[in-house]
Amino acid sequence: MHKSIVVALLAIALAGCAVVPAGSAVQACALLDTAAREADLSPAWYIHAGQVLHACGVPDALAQAELAACAAQARNGYSNDCEAQP
Repeated sequence: MHKSIVVALLAIALAGCAVVPAGSAVQACALLDTAAREADLSPAWYIHAGQVLHACGVPDALAQAELAACAAQARNGYSNDCEAQP
């Protein structure tokens, strides 16, 4: 269920043509930031979330997304060229 909420918020955040109140956008960015830091999701999810968070103005969002994606690859047993960092 938590994953469904995160996916729904990500879809809302990625819908650039929709007009949402500023307060709602800030809340969505904050929730997405929390999910990206605390959930165990697929590597691609972290990359896309990082792009949205970067657009939200979160400092180092893209770099953190790369690290999280790398950790997810290692956690899921994918072969990769990056080093997973906690």
